[in-house]
Amino acid sequence: MSIFSINDNSNYTSILSQAKANKESKENSKINFANTFLKQNATKLNDIENKNSQTLIRSEVLNSTNNINKNYYTKTNSPNYDISSEFKNSIYTLKFKQADISSNTAYGYSVDKDGYMGEDFNEAAGLPKDFKIHKSTLDEIERYNKDLNEDTVNYLGVSSYYSNIDMANTIKQYYDKFNDIINHTFNDTDKTSFSEADLNSLPKGVSMSVGDFDFASPLNFESKTITNYYNTQEQYDEMEQLGMFASINTGLQKLNFTPQSMQTQNTSNKYTFNPDMSFYPKNEDGTYTKEDLFMSFLKSTGADALKGGDTKMNPIVKSFKEAMAKESFDGSLASLDDIMTGKVDFASLLKGYAQDGWLDADIYAMEKGVKWQNSVIGYGGAWFDNQFNQAKANGWKASSESINSYVGSIMDRLNNLIGQTRV
Repeated sequence: MSIFSINDNSNYTSILSQAKANKESKENSKINFANTFLKQNATKLNDIENKNSQTLIRSEVLNSTNNINKNYYTKTNSPNYDISSEFKNSIYTLKFKQADISSNTAYGYSVDKDGYMGEDFNEAAGLPKDFKIHKSTLDEIERYNKDLNEDTVNYLGVSSYYSNIDMANTIKQYYDKFNDIINHTFNDTDKTSFSEADLNSLPKGVSMSVGDFDFASPLNFESKTITNYYNTQEQYDEMEQLGMFASINTGLQKLNFTPQSMQTQNTSNKYTFNPDMSFYPKNEDGTYTKEDLFMSFLKSTGADALKGGDTKMNPIVKSFKEAMAKESFDGSLASLDDIMTGKVDFASLLKGYAQDGWLDADIYAMEKGVKWQNSVIGYGGAWFDNQFNQAKANGWKASSESINSYVGSIMDRLNNLIGQTRV
């Protein structure tokens, strides 16, 4: 027999009310705890994801779902189960979503916990499996291209210059050319350690085939081949001057593999590609990594977004560039690769150009023995301009002998340099 009398309604009602109140209080406490826990830990779920692979997370979600489905048919009407079930569902759902949010992917590829692009990106970009390229470098490429084309975007009143930049394809094109240079110098594309002596042996510049240059499209390295390697600064300077004097499209690309180039630049110039080099430390023995050299190569080339893959210009920008291309001319008589392959008779072309008076300043400088110097006192400076203009006013004119001598000198220098540098 109960210690409480069945007929004692007042006591029974009081006890029942208290039990109900205790039960509701307990349930509310659990609900409050669940809500508080979710709020406090939702922002910490990224740490959870970083410590657990996506496979493990998905496995946990699957197991949780299976358990919920299993318990669906056996659960009681107790509200305590609903709280626990919903609480678990919320935690697993948040963890699952956290595994796939943009902080762990970039440009369509995975990013590891330290911010380096994953193996899927390396595969798409043609990089070695263990090659380390940091997401911040790709962000800098995006930033650089945005600022570089800012004036065109503002002029046209569009939101962006590119509707999409295929980062993997752009990096692949740059890396392929970079690898050609490494293989040319060391005959070893797998080399990953570079001393300062190695850096000094790298070319100071290259010439690339010009091909059918399209003013209306972004650059494309896939259609270009390296035709000349300038292993000394003197060779590079000579080709630069010949291109200027003789109106040759040399396809020149300056290279800078100095130790200084492997440091983050101290500049606020937004038109400079400036990756954070702190993400690319030296090897343990103090030598430079292949990643270091590749960053220097990107700095030299400027890291423009390249045509290819899924890179697409804004349609309005593309139409504008196509219209401008019809009015464009680079001012050259011929390209270096056309000269080397014999596609053009450059000596005859140059001679005709000189006879039309377009090379008078060059010929006058040759006659007077004035060397090119980008200053006020040399050929190309204010002093020379005054002397040349005065001579023209006094009736000076390039003679046939001077023209022939000039063309012969240019061709001798050009042929000699091509012989030293041609691939």
